[in-house]
Amino acid sequence: MDEDYVKKQEATIRNVLVKNLMESYVPFPLDKKIATQWAYAINVPRGGSTIIYTSYMYQMANVFKSYEKYVPTFGSLGSSKIIASIGAKLIKPKEEDIKRFNAILQNIYRIVKRSNENIGYLYEEEPYSGSLLYELGFMDEFKEYGKKVFELFKQHKVSNIITIDPHTTNTLTNLKKYIGFDIPFTPYLNLIKEAKGTGKFVLHDSCLYSRFLGMYESIRTTIRSAGVELVEDPTVTGKGAGFCCGGPVGPLNDKLSNEIAKARAETLTSVNKDVLVACPLCYANLSEFCNVKDIAEVIA
Repeated sequence: MDEDYVKKQEATIRNVLVKNLMESYVPFPLDKKIATQWAYAINVPRGGSTIIYTSYMYQMANVFKSYEKYVPTFGSLGSSKIIASIGAKLIKPKEEDIKRFNAILQNIYRIVKRSNENIGYLYEEEPYSGSLLYELGFMDEFKEYGKKVFELFKQHKVSNIITIDPHTTNTLTNLKKYIGFDIPFTPYLNLIKEAKGTGKFVLHDSCLYSRFLGMYESIRTTIRSAGVELVEDPTVTGKGAGFCCGGPVGPLNDKLSNEIAKARAETLTSVNKDVLVACPLCYANLSEFCNVKDIAEVIA
């Protein structure tokens, strides 16, 4: 990887991310009408003290690679409003991706409603968590933006958050550490009750869930309790044996990201032909190289 290229790409990404997040609470251009239609379709209550927090991760996952391709173009533009206008025309999710993430989000919402009937959603006012800032090491910007997110939640009188992906869960964990974020949050996977599912899969562990959030065993228990069969190989799926899908390095080097994803897909499919994930970015990165399903697509 060329060091000068990486430094230039890093500076461009930092500029684009910070401009967009500080002005519009999203990292890249995003059509929020599309991103929130899953909730309109099933009449999810607006706001409330307990909310489901998508952070737009499922909605953005399959277009992240397109954003990566256009980062140099975005970096040469002015305000995030200009970027949003141009980006929204250049980059749109495919219809099949929209249908898929709508179904996943609706299923997750129905699952968590079993534990609490009064769960709302912030719709277009929902902020992105800032996970890219943290994962790319932009710590000053991460803390500054995190304070904005924290304040927005307080303005909406949010007192309990249900997260639905590992990146957002890990981000809130670190906001708690760095800026005193004190709103309780729980991964939806910890709230699954009486779920049913079918199929036989090898599980690709999210690095964040398994290594940093201590959920390696609990996720497996949840999946198996629903009736889904997991095939294990300690050299591939063991707690210390799994490796990244390649997604996080994508903004800096898309070629390397794909090479990592291909290598991981090959190890997973040596265990079982069908792969299960608990992260929208893992799905986006691995699905080009193997047959992948999200947990929320196989249990209900």
